[in-house]
This record gives sequence, structure tokens and C-alpha cells, in this order.
Amino acid sequence: MLSTAQLKEFRDYLESGAWADAFQYATKDLRLEMIEKIEELLDAADVADRVVGEVMFSKDGMPGAGPGGGAQSSDLKRG
Repeated sequence: MLSTAQLKEFRDYLESGAWADAFQYATKDLRLEMIEKIEELLDAADVADRVVGEVMFSKDGMPGAGPGGGAQSSDLKRG
């Protein structure tokens, strides 16, 4: 499982332009590997979106939600 810190670090790597710079100077094999990792990340994000949506918006609602139970929205933002 990826940690929140790892996800933030990778996001920062992308936003800083470092990924683009590395891609520009990478060998063909390394470029393919970099693209493969991005594709996996995007696929994982699609699955996460679907699964989380199913859980949060199911007819039963979010487990543990409500007074005194489960994570609050402010807790979810902390990661």
C-alpha cells in the first residue's frame, strides 16, 4: 500500500516539472517504464473513484458514518 507521503511526493514530482525533465532525457526503455507507471496510477485512480463512490453512495450509506461513528470529512483530508 502506498503511503500518503509517497503519493504527495509523486504529485510534487509531477507538478515541479521534474518528471517531464527526466522523461525528456530518459532512454527509450526508461520512458516506457515511466509511461507504464503513469498508466498504472491513472488506472488505480479510476478504480479508487469507482470503489469509493460505491461505498459512499450505496443505499446503506457509508459504514460508521453519522453521530459518533466513522471518519469525519476533516479526518479524510488529513490523509
